[in-house]
Amino acid sequence: MEKIINQSPNGRVFICSQCDKVHIEFNNFLFSFNQDEYRYFTSCITRIDGCYYERVNSGRQSKRKIIVPIGHRNASMMLNREELKELQKLLSGRPLSGFQMITSKQIGVKLTSN
Repeated sequence: MEKIINQSPNGRVFICSQCDKVHIEFNNFLFSFNQDEYRYFTSCITRIDGCYYERVNSGRQSKRKIIVPIGHRNASMMLNREELKELQKLLSGRPLSGFQMITSKQIGVKLTSN
């Protein structure tokens, strides 16, 4: 059973009650994290300055200029500015239009500060 934390047109964040992992489904990516990994990933993504990386990578031939390493030397996630903004909002904990946010208490997750 899944407990949805947040959703967007291209993704969702949910917790699987069977494996107790937080899953992020975004476009054609699926990430599965424990609580600490999820917090770390969220903090990294929300700090990315998309405009800066679009300028830095403006000479690249790819249409997506924001390159995000995902922990494997041969793989990266590539985003455009709109995709990055959507992913940041999805991970921010703020509900997106048309969706209702579920609190951590409702899904039975204890959040602790670092």
